[in-house]
Order: sequence, then C-alpha cells, then structure tokens
Amino acid sequence: MPSSRRLLVASAKGGVGKSTTALGLAAAFAERNERVLLVDFDITSRSLDMLTGASDMTVRDIADLITSDDPAADIRRICTHPFEKYPELSFIAACSPERLSELSRHSEKTEEMLLREAVVRLCGCGDYDRIICDTGGGCRIPAAVADLFDFTVIVSEQSMTSIRAAEYAASCLERAGARQMRLVVCGFDLTSVRREKRAGVIEMIDRCALPCLGVVPYDRKLQKAQDNGRLPDAGSLSAAAYSNIAARLSGEETPLFCGMGALYRRRALAL
Repeated sequence: MPSSRRLLVASAKGGVGKSTTALGLAAAFAERNERVLLVDFDITSRSLDMLTGASDMTVRDIADLITSDDPAADIRRICTHPFEKYPELSFIAACSPERLSELSRHSEKTEEMLLREAVVRLCGCGDYDRIICDTGGGCRIPAAVADLFDFTVIVSEQSMTSIRAAEYAASCLERAGARQMRLVVCGFDLTSVRREKRAGVIEMIDRCALPCLGVVPYDRKLQKAQDNGRLPDAGSLSAAAYSNIAARLSGEETPLFCGMGALYRRRALAL
C-alpha cells in the first residue's frame, strides 16, 4: 500500500458516505494512537461539525486558516477536539459558501485557489500523523487539490448511479494529478447481492477500474450515532470496517469483513 499520510475523500455524487468515511477513518487512526487532523472541505453541504457534535464549540473554520498571517501557529487555535476519547483527533470545520465567495472577491483569487492554498498550509504542518480532508459531491474542489494529496479515497454506494459517479470521479481526479486512488463501498448490503442481483464487490471494482480499499456494511447503529453527533460503538459493523481500512492504509494485510462475525464467514458471497 502506498503512502497515505495525506488523505482526500471524494466522489462525483453527494450522499454516498464521504463524510461518514472521513470521520470513520479519522476515528480509526486515532484509535491507533495517531495524531489526526480532520478537515471539512465540503463548503456547500458541510456536515462534519454536526456528525462530530462540534457545532456548538466551533467558532473558527477553514476561512480563518486561509486568512491567517501565521498558519503554522494558528492551526491549533482554529481546531476543535470534539471527542474526549480521542484528544489527538483535531477538527477544522468548513466555512459557509458565502464567506468563501467573499474571500474570493476580496483577494481576486478563485475559490479553488484559496482552498488549494489552505491545503498547502495544512500539509506544511508537521504536527499530525494523518491529515484527512472531506469534500462535497462533484469533482470541482477535489480536482483543484488532488495532486497535493498522496492518497485519494473514492467513495461509492452499491447503486449503479453511485458506481458510475465513482468511475467518473476517478477519471477526473486522475487527470488532475491524483497519485493513488482506491474505492471504499459504503452501505453494502450482502443479502441484496443474491436476492436483488445488486452489484457485488468485484463488479463494482470492474466498473470503476479502481482497487477496493474496503467495504462498509449497512449499519443501522451508524445513522443513530451520527444523528446525535457521536461515534458508533467500537463493536459496531461500521467501526470494524473503518478499523480494517485504517489497517490496510497502514500496510497491514486485513481480510474483507475481518472481525465482523457472520459477515466474515459469508464474505465469499459479497464477491
């Protein structure tokens, strides 16, 4: 597995699990005692502040990093630490689209240029073992910054429209200079592969032309946890899935559905 200190999470389609994946990986790396910086670049539909329960504690955001005269010193001031369990997990919220547009007008730089400068500032900070950036649906922002990351996670659901969007995103980001890309499948329903003839893992890989980094099973507990701004329990299916993905990104050989009981025993059906 190639280097993955700087991770970009992207897809051409909204609502496929990008923010869930960015947060899930951040928590999984923090569980491994790594210093993690999670950044929300989903300007139009920002949600990580809600998923982390950090809405009320967030007073600064990515725009403050863009306008900072001393970003190296200010990154820690801009961050919040939403989870008591993971004091080494830091979070920077997205700004509103109106604020980014205003900064663009005043600076006479495009929004893409401003966000690219923000990534450069983040990457110049040596305080973190992993930097994970979430993006919104579409390729405009990911394409503007893709070459600055050493690994891109393309997220897809099991639907055919999602698979096509992942294929399109991979094509766009490859042209934009993305170095390494892998597919993460969210909301995977094993029973539907047989009963409803929905796409299995191999079919999704073939359609996207992307190696599979991991599969996150459908998990009812995940939605409930996110609605309350907290992480799913450590024993949940989604937590186990993101732990497996973090292990693979750390160079460890981890089988599909490892640690997921019946799903692991039936993993051949997922293919």
